Amino acid sequence: MTHPATTRPAMTTTARGAPSAGDAILSADGLGVRYGSFVALKDVTLRVRENSVHAIIGPNGAGKTTLFHALTGRIRAATGRIALAGRDITRVPDDDRVRLGLARSFQVTSLFATLSVRENLRLAAQGRTPWQALAPWRSVQGNGAALATAEAMLERLDLARVALRPAGELSHGQQRRLEVGMAMAARPRVILLDEPTSGMGTDDIGAMTDLIRALGRDHTVLFIEHNMGIVMNISDTVTVMRAGQILVEGKPAAVRDDPEVRRAYLGNMITGDIR
Repeated sequence: MTHPATTRPAMTTTARGAPSAGDAILSADGLGVRYGSFVALKDVTLRVRENSVHAIIGPNGAGKTTLFHALTGRIRAATGRIALAGRDITRVPDDDRVRLGLARSFQVTSLFATLSVRENLRLAAQGRTPWQALAPWRSVQGNGAALATAEAMLERLDLARVALRPAGELSHGQQRRLEVGMAMAARPRVILLDEPTSGMGTDDIGAMTDLIRALGRDHTVLFIEHNMGIVMNISDTVTVMRAGQILVEGKPAAVRDDPEVRRAYLGNMITGDIR
């Protein structure tokens, strides 16, 4: 049976002043992903400005995580082109994309649970240069740059007081911040965060929100999030997806007030104030 995404008419976007591919640090043109006869992404074009916070939202099954998989190289797009800082990375393997400056955290936390918080960060920083990451005979103290990066991340993440604790013993919110810090430790140009506040309590959500907002000052952040309060308060641009396509893209206030977005997804969820 043909999936509805294959017959749905092309959707339009309400974006204003969208950057060209040359202005964007990360771009996708005509991106398509299929799983057999199922169309997961169809003709997705995306522009992410440098040093911005860009949110991807949409109902479950909209294609958000598939888009992340395609951008990071975890899956190969059937059609289209992906560029990072003007360089075509469409056929570049996922590990090479990391070395070119594309980092990602996942919806399910992935840490070295038995290693200390500091060691998790050190290994992430050291892994930016593969020959160092694969040199177990080297003294930890011999890699001063990675140690310095780890210390800086501990302070920025407010995790210095738990630096020696195994990562597996941290609270869920602390683990999520640590995972973001591990992505940051590789000094990427673009950080992709998949539902960074998922499962967090109120206090942890506040800390993560502040961290994401701050990241936009010296990184580019592309994130998937279901918490509309966070999306509307910290994003420079919001892209709404539905059925594997982009429905609307624009500034938070414009997306909040767009009638098509309200009908398709958000409804009364975005009627609150934008700070």
